[in-house]
Amino acid sequence: MRSTSLRRWALLLALVILAPQVTGCATSQARRKHRAQLQSVLDQGLMLLGQSRVRVGKTPFRSDCSGFVAACYSRAQIDLIDPMAGSGSATATMFRTLKKRQLPVRRKRAQPGDLAFFHNTHDRNGNGLRDDRFTHVALVEKVERDGTVHFMHFAGGTVKRGVLNVKNRKQHLDPYSGKTWNSHLRQGRGRTLAGQLLFRFGQPLPPP
Repeated sequence: MRSTSLRRWALLLALVILAPQVTGCATSQARRKHRAQLQSVLDQGLMLLGQSRVRVGKTPFRSDCSGFVAACYSRAQIDLIDPMAGSGSATATMFRTLKKRQLPVRRKRAQPGDLAFFHNTHDRNGNGLRDDRFTHVALVEKVERDGTVHFMHFAGGTVKRGVLNVKNRKQHLDPYSGKTWNSHLRQGRGRTLAGQLLFRFGQPLPPP
């Protein structure tokens, strides 16, 4: 009986010692997978820069802002649109999909790989008012220490880069250095900066 009891205690002790190592290994693997998926998304975005047609290999996507981000995330085998998330524009459905999947949605802080959702980038309904929700979406490429967000998006017929800075959303340039803080995202009459039109950032990749 005593030897059996000792063996049980030895087994329990071994499990206590090994459990953190097993958990740590699983966490490390999840982080590596997350980094690999994120890199594949960003790499696809970079490959499409300057392109007027959105394709991944032989697979065509819509040549617009939502088609571009969908193409990028297809490389990570993530569908940005859940058919059960409701109807409406593709951009609005993407946002609702994030909410439905209970993925992070943030107002100010962005991370590489996030989607940036914008309102009123154009007068979609043609009524002359700024009441057009979810008119544009972009892919966050990187974030500088001062909060300047670099993004890739399909606009004006091609995939291109843009920037926004939430802290200085009403300023196009840094008055001291001349650095661009915000791209003009709404063109023509009523020209407006990206930071002013930003609604939310959303994270399609589940946290590791």
